[in-house]
Amino acid sequence: MKVLLIAPYMHFQESDERNKLKREDFLPSTALIYLAAALRKRGHEPILLDFNSAKTHRQADPLEYCNNKIVETISDESPGLVGLNCLFSGLFKTILDMSQTIKAKYPEVPIAIGGIHPTTYPREILRNIKEIDFIVSGEGEDQIVALANLIEDNDESKLPEIHSFAYRNRSGEVILNDRSGFIEDMDVLPMPAWDLIDFKDYEMDLSDYYNPKNFEMKNHIPLFTSRACPYACTFCDMHVVMGRKLRSRSPKRVVDELEYLNSERGMNYFSFNDDNFTFLKKHVLEICDEILKRKLNIQFDTPSGLNVNSLTEEVVAAMVEAGLISTTLAIEHGNDYIRNTVMKKNLPRKKIYEVVALFKKYKVLTGGFFIIGFPEETPETMEDQYIMMSELQLDRMGTLILIPFPGTEIFKQVVRDKLFVKDVDIDNLWTTPMSHARNEFVVKPYNMTIEELQEHRLRLEGLRYKFFKKGM
Repeated sequence: MKVLLIAPYMHFQESDERNKLKREDFLPSTALIYLAAALRKRGHEPILLDFNSAKTHRQADPLEYCNNKIVETISDESPGLVGLNCLFSGLFKTILDMSQTIKAKYPEVPIAIGGIHPTTYPREILRNIKEIDFIVSGEGEDQIVALANLIEDNDESKLPEIHSFAYRNRSGEVILNDRSGFIEDMDVLPMPAWDLIDFKDYEMDLSDYYNPKNFEMKNHIPLFTSRACPYACTFCDMHVVMGRKLRSRSPKRVVDELEYLNSERGMNYFSFNDDNFTFLKKHVLEICDEILKRKLNIQFDTPSGLNVNSLTEEVVAAMVEAGLISTTLAIEHGNDYIRNTVMKKNLPRKKIYEVVALFKKYKVLTGGFFIIGFPEETPETMEDQYIMMSELQLDRMGTLILIPFPGTEIFKQVVRDKLFVKDVDIDNLWTTPMSHARNEFVVKPYNMTIEELQEHRLRLEGLRYKFFKKGM
């Protein structure tokens, strides 16, 4: 059976006032190619529409282009199932629009959606959105295959057997199946279906990227070596989809994928996008060793925020030898109380400075994630943030405003103490996902005004690329 898998249009562009960095990131959807590989392994025919591409972004009206392309593809291919990836809550409006477009033209085609937002609000979505038929909670490979099988067999009696899944029965009642069954052995998954990707659709200007090997680079390829994160940071909601038990692919399978992309497809720049790439020392060292054994001439970065506690000189040196050129550290805050008590990072201040010094020693372009706007913020904690960022002198420092995502400890606290800056309809967050404009605060601190927060934010923003050294 044909299954149409869709990743919606996303727009991302960032630049600083001196135009040192200006990027539009066109990255193939790893979610789609993992699902596609699983479907193909079981005899189905996946069709991909990944709209985070240069072609989509060049359109005068990208959303209209996407909807027209979806209708055209369904007309030409007649899929038995459509799957939509709602990776971030902010994409839900686009997902809804696409679902309504599909059902208006092809009411008989079933639609399944997955991602953080559907996983958080399956009951509410299915009760209120008639265009969406199924919701996949969590990872998705097992569920999409099981759903495709029963649709092909025309056997809806097996719907209750699909774990981590939600649907409406014949009476219209929403049924939530048991949430269970994360994939324990990641090597049972086939290699992602990279052969379905035309990399020309994702080419971009990488001239501003740090490129010590002077490669000709046109693509930036995302990879995953593991899923989940065992930590319990109070602001993070990734466990909603992936759980907390870290599950790793074997180093051989990881480097098999790298070698295919490098040798067969000509790709030379990669990102390890794991939630916690370096958590298992043995895992990352073996990946690096395997890259060296196969003499892969590549460059890679780790943009998702490395856990600082997991980093030693042995690990840093191994990653650099294997091709690491750029990294981002999950530091999160310069105040010890906020970082360790409020956020529960358990990250000593001394360790942060040691690790930053290590990356500078090995000439790695180094960035850091910092978050502001916690309920416990004070002028003193914000000053500590400024001092640490000034002292570390990282090449780039992202100052993010706290978003209290549902499913996190911070969200419970903000709801309990009524700390939202604006009125928030807690009962209807499924329609208006928790988000904010770049410069807007969501949470009112106990002991600071929003105006004070904004003043401190502007100081921190001035450090964003102050120490950036492209040429190292």
